Amino acid sequence: MTAPIFPAPVPGLFHGGIAHPDLHLWDAWSYAEADTLHLYCLAVERNRPDGTPLPPAERNNVPFHIRHFVSTDQGASWRDEGCLLGPRCGEGLADSRTVWSGSIEPLSDGRKLVAYTGLYDLDPEHCFVQNLMLALSDGYAIESRDDEPLVCPIRDWKAITDAGYYLAALGDIGHREGEGGGPIMAWRDPFVFIDEDDRVHLFWSAKSGPRQGALGHGLLRRDGERFRLEKLYPPVTIPDGDDVTQFELPKIYHDARRGTYYLVSATCNRIDERQPDEELSKTIRLHLSSSLDGPWRPWSPEGSAVPGLEGLFGMTVLKPDFDRESLLCIAPYTGAGGDARGLTFSPSFRIGLDPVRVAFPSYAEVESR
Repeated sequence: MTAPIFPAPVPGLFHGGIAHPDLHLWDAWSYAEADTLHLYCLAVERNRPDGTPLPPAERNNVPFHIRHFVSTDQGASWRDEGCLLGPRCGEGLADSRTVWSGSIEPLSDGRKLVAYTGLYDLDPEHCFVQNLMLALSDGYAIESRDDEPLVCPIRDWKAITDAGYYLAALGDIGHREGEGGGPIMAWRDPFVFIDEDDRVHLFWSAKSGPRQGALGHGLLRRDGERFRLEKLYPPVTIPDGDDVTQFELPKIYHDARRGTYYLVSATCNRIDERQPDEELSKTIRLHLSSSLDGPWRPWSPEGSAVPGLEGLFGMTVLKPDFDRESLLCIAPYTGAGGDARGLTFSPSFRIGLDPVRVAFPSYAEVESR
């Protein structure tokens, strides 16, 4: 097997969102550095090698890569910077089948800590064995990445289940038909959060039961050029999520002045990978807490769903502006209902926090920012 080659950056700028001519795009994470916004997402080519279209529902059959876009005008336009990271070829490597979503966070030494999901290339039936992986980067290219996963559900099965997380029996981990009557395993989407004491936390998508999505949490320690897991906390069950089978893409932001933590997530009620998007309820949620350890509460007495974001999933906060009580955000369209915008990115938008409300710019505003 040879390493896949991913499309080179396309020239020019994308305005009013990102509709890439060559790629399906979904899931989003980001960081801001001065006046530059860095956006990352999952990507797969729209066409197979023989030139025939790749239906979005079949994208799990080909390798993904992590795509990088940059904006210098607060998200009004985006430049394609190409592939940041893709799967590696090598027997037994924890990211040899494909890569899934993660995060990127600047460190105090100027480098960026990349967290991502790596999938083993085992067999056609056990194709969703997920690992939490780490790498170091300058934001544009990977400088180094570990061969061994930070946390592996096969290697660390006992420690993970002893901590209260749900995993299938070892022989069933990663099965394409799911776990225990629920959806596929969840050990993915790691998000790096550095607290006020410069401690590095990791949060991720996990399960506390076969059909119960949960928030994973671990504390990392630096060991030379590597990070290791120092502590694995029990799973956190998020309120207002009784029908949530998949709690995905968690991201945490801190308003230090008010002492409030904001947890953004994307949730779904999927049971079977063969279900079409039209049958699913996909929701962007917002929870609040006065502590990084929780407990978390919905932003509203009516629930945690953020109104005005129907048809979007996998949102990222490009830049918090807590002085103005707002979040600058962007998200991809799901494609549910045959939406032609599916697996492209929306224009950037703002979420006001008091009260929570969503505001999309007009095209005139997009062009003038």
